[in-house]
Amino acid sequence: MMFGSLGDAVAKLCGDLEASGIRLYPRAYGALVLFATFITAIVSVILSSFFVVGYTFFSIRLGIFGEIFVIPALIMSLPVLVFLIGIGWPRMKVSGISSSLSSEVPYAAAYTAVMSTGGISPYASIMRLSRVPLLPTFSKTAKLLDLMVRGLGYDPVTALEEIGKKLPSKEFRELLLGYASTLKTGGDVVHYLLRRTELLFQERLENLKMIGGRLGQIMEVYMVIALLLLLGIYTIYAVQLSVGELLGGGGGFFGSVYGFMLFSYVFLPFISLIFLWMIDVVQPKYPMEDNSPYIVFAATGLPILAILVPGFYLSFIMPGLRIIPIFDILARIMETLRASLNLERGYEPTIGLTLTLMIATIPAMAYRIGISIREKGMDIGFSGFLRDLVEIRKSGLSPEKCIINLSERNYGRLSKHIKTMATQISWGISHSKIYETFSKHVRSWLTKISMFLLLDAIEVGGGTPETLETLAQFNESIILMEKEKRSELKPLLAIPYIGTGVLVITVIALLTFFRSMLLMAGRSMAFIDILHLLLPPVIIHVYMMGLVGGKIAYGEVSQGFLHAFLLLIFTLVTIILSPYYSFAPIPTGGGRIG
Repeated sequence: MMFGSLGDAVAKLCGDLEASGIRLYPRAYGALVLFATFITAIVSVILSSFFVVGYTFFSIRLGIFGEIFVIPALIMSLPVLVFLIGIGWPRMKVSGISSSLSSEVPYAAAYTAVMSTGGISPYASIMRLSRVPLLPTFSKTAKLLDLMVRGLGYDPVTALEEIGKKLPSKEFRELLLGYASTLKTGGDVVHYLLRRTELLFQERLENLKMIGGRLGQIMEVYMVIALLLLLGIYTIYAVQLSVGELLGGGGGFFGSVYGFMLFSYVFLPFISLIFLWMIDVVQPKYPMEDNSPYIVFAATGLPILAILVPGFYLSFIMPGLRIIPIFDILARIMETLRASLNLERGYEPTIGLTLTLMIATIPAMAYRIGISIREKGMDIGFSGFLRDLVEIRKSGLSPEKCIINLSERNYGRLSKHIKTMATQISWGISHSKIYETFSKHVRSWLTKISMFLLLDAIEVGGGTPETLETLAQFNESIILMEKEKRSELKPLLAIPYIGTGVLVITVIALLTFFRSMLLMAGRSMAFIDILHLLLPPVIIHVYMMGLVGGKIAYGEVSQGFLHAFLLLIFTLVTIILSPYYSFAPIPTGGGRIG
């Protein structure tokens, strides 16, 4: 092998490949990383040489700031980037698996505990979970366990021990190893599973309280960067520009249009994306997320952006676009709208970008609101239904009869699904088909996993009162966790609204203040060009703040569509009212008052 011994050294830096799910021999993976780095280095040298030779012999000025060595330096950093990604990828996968298992284990443990009360062994329960798409990471683990038992000849207990030792989830490892130890020593396996599951839910509840504090700190840091950094850079740039106007020219990084555009259109959105990723890593979430709102945004919002961004925004930055009739018509619409709002020239691209983002967001936002309305109260309704089912089951009725009797009660938006279930039961349809129908019409992951636990418990164990009581207690624990999470995170949603008001008002007031100062000094300031340059990035930044707010309060970026839309409305109103709060210095006389 070309990188044999070096591959071993690199593999040691990568961590546990087996735990990451990468099915490659360590030496082979290390050699693959080195080979990719070597090929990237060769390509980088060739490309860098092309740029240097092109500049030297043909005087081609390349680079963001006119420096020829900027682009070659960036290209030559690619091999290092490839190497770091190669050695970091397994660790990132391990972290992702650990996070996924930690979120899935309490529900899998609840299922195993409930099944154990009906006489089903944990191994058989885990095998049943291997066909459940609601727990994707746990399902892969169950399939690996099945391979060890049926393919490699392990006995179930030994296989559970081996799986527990290899997986990166501390909770899952302790659950499996504890079960194996209890079984070998002749202990009460059912009591162990029930008690362990209760502890898992208690630990998760305590973690939610700590995570709420961490997310609050992340939000505070984000707002400090999002507000203070932007306002600081804008202030420096405005001062630099003002001095440049007085002295007859600007200069430096903040006097460069390219430098400012790199900061405002690349760096600031990238910061928001970094914080979205950090929130996703820290925040407790369900194993599966509904991606349909993003599909709706891609199908409707992106075409709207492709049409309206050039017409409403870029046609003012690049007037050459107005030779295209549709873009010219859209630009004239914005000019008419700006005049009707009694705003001075220069605000057209800002208003246009605001309206563009609002229009592009409306379909996905409306779709997400529709889902929220349909699913509102579904989890609490199911908890009430399950508790009623337990009490009626104690009277001696079969679980199926209990469901039929409860179908007449009101459980909010869950009621119609309970009636459908009752009808299917009366027709003799199997439990698996009933769940399949239910899952097609319900999007809430928590409601679907709870219904799966209920129907599977009835199908396998007959739905004894003890089993249903255990399931009801676990479901109530889950609802309590959800309430705690909402109460901890919802107050954080107010921060982006406050930050948006401070940001937009301060930027507009700052620009008008410096323009007035220059006018007092007898100098003119290209205010229209400055508005074209400075204000549109603020709109993009505000939109990203709305997405961050939705992510941190509700756990999904799609929930941020509504708040991004509301923040844009707030920003638009603030711009319309700008003539009434723009600051301008009041000239004072220098003579004595007689």
